[in-house]
Amino acid sequence: MSTKFCRVVPVLRTPAGIDAFDYAVPEGATYDVGDLVWVPFRRRKTPALVTEMLTTSPFAQKAQNVIGSYAGIRLPEASVGLLHWLSEWTFASRPSVLLSWLRNLPKRPAEIGPFKAARRDAGMEAVWTADANRSLIEAAQNAGGRVLILTPWLASAKRLADEIPGSALLLAEQADGLFFERWTNWASKPEGVLITTRVGSWLSPLAETILLHLPEQDDHKQDELNPRYDARRIAAWCAQHAGIEVRAFGVTPPLASDEPAPDLELPYEIVIRNPKGHSPIPTVQADVLNTIRDHEGPRVIVHPVRGVAARFTCRDCGWQAVCERCDFPLSQEIDAAACRRCGWTGAPPLSCLSCGGFDLGKSIPGIERLKSAWAKHESDIPVEWRTLAMDEFEAPLPEHAIVVVTDASFLSGAVEDIRRDERLVAAVRHLASRVQAAGGRLVLQASEHHATLLETCVTSDGYRAYQERERALRESFGYPPAVRLVKILVDGTGHDARRWMSSAGSAVKTAGGELRGPYAVAYRPRSRKARWVVHAVFPKRMEHKRLMTVFQPLSKDVIIDLDPIAFFR
Repeated sequence: MSTKFCRVVPVLRTPAGIDAFDYAVPEGATYDVGDLVWVPFRRRKTPALVTEMLTTSPFAQKAQNVIGSYAGIRLPEASVGLLHWLSEWTFASRPSVLLSWLRNLPKRPAEIGPFKAARRDAGMEAVWTADANRSLIEAAQNAGGRVLILTPWLASAKRLADEIPGSALLLAEQADGLFFERWTNWASKPEGVLITTRVGSWLSPLAETILLHLPEQDDHKQDELNPRYDARRIAAWCAQHAGIEVRAFGVTPPLASDEPAPDLELPYEIVIRNPKGHSPIPTVQADVLNTIRDHEGPRVIVHPVRGVAARFTCRDCGWQAVCERCDFPLSQEIDAAACRRCGWTGAPPLSCLSCGGFDLGKSIPGIERLKSAWAKHESDIPVEWRTLAMDEFEAPLPEHAIVVVTDASFLSGAVEDIRRDERLVAAVRHLASRVQAAGGRLVLQASEHHATLLETCVTSDGYRAYQERERALRESFGYPPAVRLVKILVDGTGHDARRWMSSAGSAVKTAGGELRGPYAVAYRPRSRKARWVVHAVFPKRMEHKRLMTVFQPLSKDVIIDLDPIAFFR
């Protein structure tokens, strides 16, 4: 029996549960699952993805005709399967997920044609090596076919594109037209390398080989996006369900992994910060300054604090100036105040609002103050300055350079949480691997608290010892990887959060879990509602399908994250 109807997912945002619409197939037209088509929707023409062909439809009497094909594009059936699964995993509607993939499509596209998805033997392999960048680049150049590289950072994507001739970049910052051109050009050719971040991970079913760059590093934008999903999870789904080869190249195995970490062999020194070890350069210890002076080669100083000072803090009473938009402490730029959380900038405060004092300089000095001091005291010694901004920090290091980090604890970010040491170890090993590849020397200034951890984490045995200690700590407090944690975000008052917990408690308990919280999310913009975090904790081996079944009825009016990378924000 010939198909007379097709079920499509339009490229637009819809509420959860509004997933697909039925349209009639005009006489003489032929469509198949995976086709992009034009359909009439609310008095306008809208692109849509065909997800099912039907012989009958409960909406046959009202079904409008499909207008026609969209540029002849046909995605593989695995893309449709990924769409269905990701919609369930993120508790978002299929149209909303599809819109996050395709964005705003061109209204008059040229004819492109169907995309063919070749397959190799399915499987996943993790390669942990001291030079993950070089290993990944060599794998991309030798793979053949369509290669998709997924990297966590914009800066690393651009750097990889510079080092892989003929590769293309697909980035969130690109205009919709260029974005469409980049992914369709790659998908329509039998060979090519496309480098992207999370924004292009949906193209995984079109690749023959997926290469994950530094899978131990988190994409920290995940918590600000909806639908929420992890590119690493998509790659794993494609290996399991679509027969695609997935290879991961990193320096540091995840905390839950039992694979050995590679030894990093480089001149490496930890200097404990001592209040009596002052030098003319703020935050740089005197003995470290001598080491920099004596080095014969390029010098790079990494200082985590941008601007003039980390905060506007009154030296008399300790008052701090805060952002008028989100209440986050303001940082001091050369001629302005800046919020590092929401991006607000404005005039700097002239005096303390608490005691009236005029000295607001009790704070960690920023990189501009260090530069000024260096120009005054060490002007004959050339130095390259870097902050932790990704475009600076991830830029290639000079050959045989000495790299000095003024405060290693900031490499993991400023957030104090259960994962702080985990992020710090991964960041230090990542930096050490880059310094080793450049034939350089690494000097880290650190507190006594972090010194022992950082001295040993660059060796395989030292990292293994850290893993065992951290796993035991997580188990005692009931956090991953000892348990399975689901994060629920509730907007509103604390009463709203507790009311949701009361309504969800029975279902979570029946599934073997427990609820914790609610925990207030700090520094929310005043224009938005307050936000609360609730944790649902389950046994470690809780199945994915069971989790989705438990939370599907509970997902209304809340955001549920089954893959949280940050537990408390």
